[in-house]
Amino acid sequence: MIGASALAFWFGAGLAQQDYFWPMLIAGGLTMLALSRLFRLPIDVILLGLTLFGYIAGNRGFAQISLLNRFPLLPAEFVLLVAGVTLLVKSAFSRMLPVRREILNVAILGWMCICGVRLAFDLQTFGFLALRDFATVYYAAFFFIAQSIAQGGRNRQWLHRCLIAGFCGMMVLHPLVEYFPGFFLDTLTVRGNPVIYFKGDLVGTMLVAGAILVFHRLEKRNLPLAVGASLIMTAVGLTTNNRASLVAVGSAMVLLLWGRRWRFAATQSIAGVVAVVGILFFAYLTNTSWRQTPLHGVYERVVSIVDVAGERHYSGEDTYYKGDNNRFRMVWWHAVVKETMDANPWFGLGFGADLASRFVSEYYPEQGEEFDTRSPHNVMLTLLGRAGLAGLLPLLLITSLITRRIYRAAHTHDPSLGTWCAAWVILISACFGVVLEGPMGAVVFWSALGLASAETQTAPVEISLDAPESLPNAGPSASV
Repeated sequence: MIGASALAFWFGAGLAQQDYFWPMLIAGGLTMLALSRLFRLPIDVILLGLTLFGYIAGNRGFAQISLLNRFPLLPAEFVLLVAGVTLLVKSAFSRMLPVRREILNVAILGWMCICGVRLAFDLQTFGFLALRDFATVYYAAFFFIAQSIAQGGRNRQWLHRCLIAGFCGMMVLHPLVEYFPGFFLDTLTVRGNPVIYFKGDLVGTMLVAGAILVFHRLEKRNLPLAVGASLIMTAVGLTTNNRASLVAVGSAMVLLLWGRRWRFAATQSIAGVVAVVGILFFAYLTNTSWRQTPLHGVYERVVSIVDVAGERHYSGEDTYYKGDNNRFRMVWWHAVVKETMDANPWFGLGFGADLASRFVSEYYPEQGEEFDTRSPHNVMLTLLGRAGLAGLLPLLLITSLITRRIYRAAHTHDPSLGTWCAAWVILISACFGVVLEGPMGAVVFWSALGLASAETQTAPVEISLDAPESLPNAGPSASV
């Protein structure tokens, strides 16, 4: 009691000075122990699941929570430290490598090693900036952590539930933040930073990814619930004015149709047609121009996707800047490619290098203030600029492997299909925005990818009669 009283005074003094590390560490540890006993799951499994939920439902606000005042110990790095050490210790005792002998694992590990060698040369030149930019690569460690954790059925079920709970939480919380910003931005805060704060382009991406995941997880057990939940997520995602999510879900539908899985595309298309007819009919009854309906904004967003040069004129309140936005990206992408090819095409400009210098001089020739955006809104070109072709080619291989896994999962009715598609949506969105450069998108993407990989390796084989040539591995032993 005396010791506990002394600790209480010490923690109280720290909380008064907004030093949350030790109180959060002790309280978090006790909470993890309680949850571990309650759910009968290891602490690293619970920690990863809660972190996935936090990054989806809390998004940018959750990502800004730091356990230390003076050192940026953020949730992703903390979980990476705890779960990574746990994985290495388990691998040492079991004498099994955390990397499986199959092409996706090897490609991701090779990509991380190549970029790690590039980082070794950049640390002396750019210091902390190099390590900050390298986060795009080291977040891939979550793939191996999630893949190892998800080998157990209960662990895999927990991670799926946390992902679905996060997507559902975002679906509910995003409209609440829009309607009650004062409470979320001014009251629900830690050290003045909101706990729940959404990055607009990520909301559309995550909700579309969640719609595909939820649909395919619930399709066989409860089709009406799967259809309803996926439609609501897609509808809320469309309100975010994000075009990358439209491209991502469109490409995912193409892959699903290619694999002869048509239900998701059919339900979304039918619901879209019904919504369009209903809105137009209501506009006709109220004598309202269709340009004043939400359809006009959706139409201009879709048209602006193919307006690569940004030459069209857009009149919508939320779309008038889309042409300039397209030019912004094209000028920056061209500048990054030109500068990298001129300086060091094979190994890039380095982690920590300023990828915006040439772009700013071309696009903002009279820019007076500092331009602080570090990523050219395309993860492929980010890797090209930082690690050259040596860093880009393995990432392209990873993308092609995900495409192949989606096609194979669709043909063999693999239960991991929804998880593969969710990861695909995030990856495609990352080609048009800053997604995998930060933990909000990267942790979810790599964890979902590892979960899908583990689920494919442990799932029973269901062979499609019309595609006998596309047989998956029989299990973990086949890949080893």
